Amino acid sequence: MDYAHVRSEIATGDLLLFRGRHPISRVIQWRTKSVFSHVGIAVWVQIENTKRLGVLEAKEGWGVRLYPLSQCLEIGDHVDWFRVVDSSIDSTVAAGWAMEQWGKQYASLWQFIRSFGLFGLSKRLLDALRIPTKVDHDRWFCSCFAAQFLLAGGWHPDEDVDPSLTPPGDVALFPCLHRRGVLTLETGTHS
Repeated sequence: MDYAHVRSEIATGDLLLFRGRHPISRVIQWRTKSVFSHVGIAVWVQIENTKRLGVLEAKEGWGVRLYPLSQCLEIGDHVDWFRVVDSSIDSTVAAGWAMEQWGKQYASLWQFIRSFGLFGLSKRLLDALRIPTKVDHDRWFCSCFAAQFLLAGGWHPDEDVDPSLTPPGDVALFPCLHRRGVLTLETGTHS
């Protein structure tokens, strides 16, 4: 989908899932058996007299940040656009919650290993030892942030969703979302 033509249709609260090409992205895709390695939240912001479309994301090395969507596309990221279709989710409330997280740190290495350890061994071992997942709600990784965003907006999934154990590919399968397509960028398009 040409980003220039659909940009105005992307709403605050829609989710953007990335098909990364960097080595860490490839490891996440391999480990989670998904084409997706990252997820962010679409957010419209007013900067001076211009509305800009950004991605609010939890990014390793950065923490929770707001980044222009057009720049993601300019550097060659493959981005799938997902519309939130569950009417019980209040995008305004969810976006307010997400913006309050801006500037918080990326998840600790322990939280990440607990959630996505090699071959699931760390999770299975810790579960067998009855050591609970300890989530620091002041630190996020991308899919945990996106799942908690939906829950903060009022989503009531049919099954229990533990945001701390949600990989990016699982977010794409949430029934409250509908995939619209892959965004592409033509030269000269800016968010």
